[in-house]
Amino acid sequence: MTSETQASMQITALMVVWILGTSLVFPQSDTAATEKVAEDPIPCSKVCTCQYDDFISELNMYCSSRNVTQVPTDMPPSTYSLWLDGNRFTSLPAAAFRDLTNLDFLNLQNGQLTTIDPQAFKGLGSLAHIHLERNRLRVLPGTVFQNTPNLASLSLHNNQLSRIEERLFAGLSQMWLLNLGWNSLTVLPETAFHDLQGLRELILAGNRLAYLQPQLFQNLGELKELDLTGNYLKVIKANVFLKLTKLQKLYLGQNQILTVVPRAFAGMKSLRWLDLTNNKVISLHDDTFLGLHNLHVLRLSHNSITGIRPRTFRDLQYLEELRLSYNRIRTLGDRIFEDLGHLEVLELEHNQVQEAHVGAFTGLSHVAVINLSGSCFRTLPDQMFKGLPRLHSLHLDRGCLTKITTQAFRGLSGLRRLFLQRNNISVVEHQSFVDMVGLSGLDLSSNKLGALTTHTFSGLKNLEYLLLSNNECRQFLQNGTRQILPRLRYLDLRDNALTSWVPDFSDNIEKLLLSGNRWKCDCSTLPLRNYALRKSQVIPRLVETHAEGEEPDTTITIYNNITCTSPPRLAGQDLRDVDGEHFQNC
Repeated sequence: MTSETQASMQITALMVVWILGTSLVFPQSDTAATEKVAEDPIPCSKVCTCQYDDFISELNMYCSSRNVTQVPTDMPPSTYSLWLDGNRFTSLPAAAFRDLTNLDFLNLQNGQLTTIDPQAFKGLGSLAHIHLERNRLRVLPGTVFQNTPNLASLSLHNNQLSRIEERLFAGLSQMWLLNLGWNSLTVLPETAFHDLQGLRELILAGNRLAYLQPQLFQNLGELKELDLTGNYLKVIKANVFLKLTKLQKLYLGQNQILTVVPRAFAGMKSLRWLDLTNNKVISLHDDTFLGLHNLHVLRLSHNSITGIRPRTFRDLQYLEELRLSYNRIRTLGDRIFEDLGHLEVLELEHNQVQEAHVGAFTGLSHVAVINLSGSCFRTLPDQMFKGLPRLHSLHLDRGCLTKITTQAFRGLSGLRRLFLQRNNISVVEHQSFVDMVGLSGLDLSSNKLGALTTHTFSGLKNLEYLLLSNNECRQFLQNGTRQILPRLRYLDLRDNALTSWVPDFSDNIEKLLLSGNRWKCDCSTLPLRNYALRKSQVIPRLVETHAEGEEPDTTITIYNNITCTSPPRLAGQDLRDVDGEHFQNC
């Protein structure tokens, strides 16, 4: 045996000994660990469940909905977050959490709390988040939060608070969220928020506030969102929001606001979203929105606005969404939207607009959606929508239209969807849609249309969806459908007065709805019968469709019958079920 072989065998023997030795150590280590766990279990209150997060070294204690009638006294001092929501105790005594110096999060929501001792949070110098919402609190001691200087968020919404003490939030300069919504507050001390210099979000919605003191928000220079929805405010005065230079969202909906004084929003150079819906505003001053250069969304729906002055929106050059629906605007004057060059959505539905000047929409070079549903035009002014190169969807449904003229939609080459349903339209002049080369969807249902010829749809080479149900059509494109509407995929002709029809479609057609007509089951409908039998997937007997007024995802199944009305012996029978011998002389 060579010296090299001997050395190799010695190394191998040493490795075996090392491996065996190591494997013998592991059971000892596991046993020691098990004994350590047995000796040192996670500390926890006997009525709660605890979880220790090794990664961030935090102890979380869960005592939610345990029918606890008083705050546990055996809580471990190392507790980081404490969940006591949904329990039955009605009060918090002094120093209820005195040993929890490490506590960061305290959840007391959905309980039966009626009183809190002024010293209840004594010792909680590290506490950052308190949830006290959905309890029965009527009043809070003025010094109750003096022991929580690091508080970052405080939720007090959905209680029964009728007032707050002037110094309730004194010293809470670290707080960024305060929710006082859905209480019974009628007035706020003028200096209530003066120490909250770091506040980012303030929710006061759902109270009974009728007045805002001029100095109420003056120290909230970092505030980004203010919610005053659902109060009793009647007037928005000047300078109330003057110091809110970083505010981005202001909600004032569902109040009783009659007047917004000129320059009411002066100084709000960062405001991006302003909601004034569901109020009683009658008029807007020329200077109402002065200085709101960064506003992107303005909602004024459900008010009593009777008209728009030409320069009302002159500073809103970056506005993207303007909602004016459900007001009392009867006339759209010349150039009233001229300064809104970045506007994308304009909602004017249910105003019963009767008149629009030719230049009413001048300047809306980026608008994509205009909604005029519920207006009361008899006819549309010629070239009413001229100069809207990016208009994508136009809503003129549920109105008083009786006629579509040749010049009404001139220039709308980029329009994709046109809604004209539920009017009284009986006449569509020839070439009315000739400029709409990009139109893919046209809804003319629930009107009074009679004969529809190839001239009616001239220019609609890209039309894919055509809805004509609930009209009085006796004739529909007897010849040339394939050429006039080469890309048509979906055609709804339900509930009309058709008696016969020769289908002539390209291979793009996917669905035909034909029920509710007056089909004569004779030689004139033989081409339709043959087509229906050959293309059963195009004219199925059952069709899934959207019920009107339902959510977009809700579908219903309807019968797609081709029911014979004559001859009498075939009345009530589906054309597809008529025996072929009936047509043998055709």
